[in-house]
Amino acid sequence: MEPSQSNQHLGELEKLEKSYSDLAQKLHKPTNVKYALMWEFGSILQNCLPQGLGSEASWLDALRTLFRKKESKRCSATARKELGHLRRQANKQRWICWESDAAGVEVEVAMLSGRSWRFIIGDTAKGSEVKERLAELSGIHFTELSLLCDGVQVQDSEVLLVSYTVPLQKPWPQLQLLRIFRPFALSCSTDCTLKMWDLEKGTCATTLRGHGDGVMSVAVDWKSRYAVSGSHDCTLRIWDLDHGICVQAIPVAEHAAFCIEFDHGAHRILTGSWDKNVKLWDSELAVCVATFTSHTKTVKTVRLHWPSRRAISGSSDGTLKLWNLDAVDDEACVMTFEHGEEVWSADVDWGSSRVLSGAMDGSIGYWNLQTGLRLATLAGHRDAVSCVALRCSEGKALSGAWDRTIRLWDLQDAVCQAVLQNGYAVTTMSVDWVHHVALVGSQEAMKVWNIDTRICEQVLGGHLDDGPKAYSSSGSPTTPVSVGHNEAVSCLVMNSPDNFCSEAD
Repeated sequence: MEPSQSNQHLGELEKLEKSYSDLAQKLHKPTNVKYALMWEFGSILQNCLPQGLGSEASWLDALRTLFRKKESKRCSATARKELGHLRRQANKQRWICWESDAAGVEVEVAMLSGRSWRFIIGDTAKGSEVKERLAELSGIHFTELSLLCDGVQVQDSEVLLVSYTVPLQKPWPQLQLLRIFRPFALSCSTDCTLKMWDLEKGTCATTLRGHGDGVMSVAVDWKSRYAVSGSHDCTLRIWDLDHGICVQAIPVAEHAAFCIEFDHGAHRILTGSWDKNVKLWDSELAVCVATFTSHTKTVKTVRLHWPSRRAISGSSDGTLKLWNLDAVDDEACVMTFEHGEEVWSADVDWGSSRVLSGAMDGSIGYWNLQTGLRLATLAGHRDAVSCVALRCSEGKALSGAWDRTIRLWDLQDAVCQAVLQNGYAVTTMSVDWVHHVALVGSQEAMKVWNIDTRICEQVLGGHLDDGPKAYSSSGSPTTPVSVGHNEAVSCLVMNSPDNFCSEAD
């Protein structure tokens, strides 16, 4: 191919990559600083006012409302479709450039399963770009792929024809492709941001901005790579994790979501709030489709199982409630579990019909979901139990509390098997039971604990401002990202082989 045609192909690729980056930047909205500052100002005023002014909260809320950003609804399907279209165009144009590159080399990539592909890579082809093409060919997500050359892992930033000149001249196949599990986590904070963490590297991969006030809750559908977050700014935001952007903002009036669950395939979001209500939302239509009102105090935890149309909620009124999401009014509450103290956390094993609830007094209740009977009370924590995780197949449970400890429980004997000294009050926790790893959040830091060895393997700091980034066609920032939340981590979710299909090849 003539040089003029090759230059034309490269010019087209540059235009497509710039269009992709510009659109991603446009959708990746900055924090509403004005509203966040006014919220802090209102909090200071409220603390300074004499006690007993009954209307103080209402007029402070009205003041804050004046500075709340007016949100324009954006269709998540449309936003992601447009980005996906640009991404595919840029990839195809890149592959055309490789085919026309006189210095290119034809390679074969093989998997352990026997699947293989042959194509030409250009002299500037990077590891990330080759993986992007293999993701398209194999149908496996980019983050689950590891590329090897001559037994050495190819780094995303490496130019293959520079770093592996000799091995690429060998007989086919010169490259091997492995499907691996990579640990990621998504955290949210009172600093108004969310962060995606690469736990393998111990770094922050992406910062998600858009909320105008502290983010209290987050839930992730790892299969679809969508997440939803709830904030004091009274919006739910749906995030495209591949591109690191908010694709939809749903106003929720005065129902600031204190806790949240998400099933993207069913387009359903379940939330609980200080208004004592549990609400079910349609994420595509951006509307509330049901409200459940039996609790008498703040709803602090919810769990959703859409296939069975059931949900569990826990409240400061000292109860857990089991809901039939297809029912209405008084028939929706199927069963009430009387814990006795304020319920701060809960986890459900729907297959085993077992529920775990953590309370403000440090007690943990273990329940039969079908009969409503309390099977055991787990005692040991000396302060509020903020998070619990249940694993009935192993007869285990994990709990985190404000007493700065994490406890591993044997459910059959109702005894504590181990106490992990976290050093900070535990505010949130996510557990990968397959690899026996727990990610624990607090006001000061996030820690990765090995449940088997009882050792803290990693410490991640708070959120730091990393500024706007340009985005590559792989959906990742083109420059390194700083780590950390600069305020308390309010909620986090870690992926696991239990969360999504990532079977080995």
